[in-house]
Amino acid sequence: MDDVIIIGGGPAGASLGAFLSKAGVSNTIIEKANHPREHVGESLVSNSNRILSELGLLPVMEAEKFIHKYGAAWHPPSSEGTVSIRFAEFPLEGVDQPYTYHVDRGKFDLALLKHAEALGSKVIQGITVSQVLFDENQFACGVRVKIGDQSVALKSKIVVDASGRDTFLGRHLRLKKKDPIFNQYAIHTWFENVDRGDEETRDYIHIYFLPVERGWVWQIPISRDLTSIGVVVEREQFTQAKGDLESFFYEHMHSTPDLVYAMRDARRVRGFKTEGDYSYTLTKFVGDGYLIIGDAARFVDPIFSSGISVALNSGKFASEVIVKALAANDFREELFKPYEMRLRQGVEIWYEFIRLYYKLLPLFTYFIQTPKYRLQIFRLLQGEVYDRSEVPVLQAMRDYIKKVENTETHVFRRALTDIPLGDLSFLPEFEAELEALGGASTAVTAN
Repeated sequence: MDDVIIIGGGPAGASLGAFLSKAGVSNTIIEKANHPREHVGESLVSNSNRILSELGLLPVMEAEKFIHKYGAAWHPPSSEGTVSIRFAEFPLEGVDQPYTYHVDRGKFDLALLKHAEALGSKVIQGITVSQVLFDENQFACGVRVKIGDQSVALKSKIVVDASGRDTFLGRHLRLKKKDPIFNQYAIHTWFENVDRGDEETRDYIHIYFLPVERGWVWQIPISRDLTSIGVVVEREQFTQAKGDLESFFYEHMHSTPDLVYAMRDARRVRGFKTEGDYSYTLTKFVGDGYLIIGDAARFVDPIFSSGISVALNSGKFASEVIVKALAANDFREELFKPYEMRLRQGVEIWYEFIRLYYKLLPLFTYFIQTPKYRLQIFRLLQGEVYDRSEVPVLQAMRDYIKKVENTETHVFRRALTDIPLGDLSFLPEFEAELEALGGASTAVTAN
């Protein structure tokens, strides 16, 4: 019997397996796909480097020749006003290199999974978990898998759901809760011959604002020749495609001058794929004998490339409480709660930042160019949202939005969207728990 069974071998599950193996904890990762597999979400934030370094993966990242990501650029719907940042301007503590990475997720996920295996994790691919087992006291105690025509029970002391947006346990325990505001969809594919910009910014992530509410396009270098392009719009816009994804995609490609220029010689090299059900959370991330990590627990929105960072950090945070629980031979929910509080508070900071961003797009570029707040915005964009009790810039952004709302003649007034900015957490019980622990932050405290 293993100490831990992990459902899913993506970045969350593989990083958890790697951390547990380094700590001498026996674990098995069960992945339904056979890697390498195609997956969206190809850009990292600088905070991820810290986890990759701790796991000894930075040499692997270099050996795989993943594109170095030195910064980010944002393009308005018009032809003027592009804003860019270079990460080296404000280096992160504990991060020695001035760049992070863009990755081919097939290669990245496989490298991370193989690394966990090399450290001691047992990896089973191409096998589907059909059930999480619970004992007579309702503690998770293993999983049931299908191997050919056989149904096999595998026992463990702890079960971790790292199944990504499948949210295996979340669905079965009815913990999943859709976000009441965000309902984004994406259409994406890969191209050759995309004009990525000048020598300074060609390997940045580029975000193009679209002339539709909450609409934008990502441009992410995958290799020297390949570029991932994705259109993100609200569900209402997406349904207008009526199945004609290609026409819908190219209609948005021609809606802003910078995109028209970047795509003028582009040639598509793979089919279109769609992603939906982006924004959700679970009412709880832990229970007796189980934890839920990465996308299986929470996903906000892809706008700031936070997904892999959340996955990697959740793997680390989960490993810390699991090691303590095993040492105490105590697998009650209470032992795992510190993981949930730490991860949820960090993701709620992402959530507020993204919500403010969509509320008033010009606000973002205004604040990033304001010396008083530039460093704080940089820290957020680089994924420094964990282990923080206060984020003053978010309250400053809220105050500025109020000013715009209350000033009829304000230059940004017409750019306001209908996103409400009341209680920023849609799980009030989390706010109560956080406040009881003395950890209430700007990110989850209502005005």
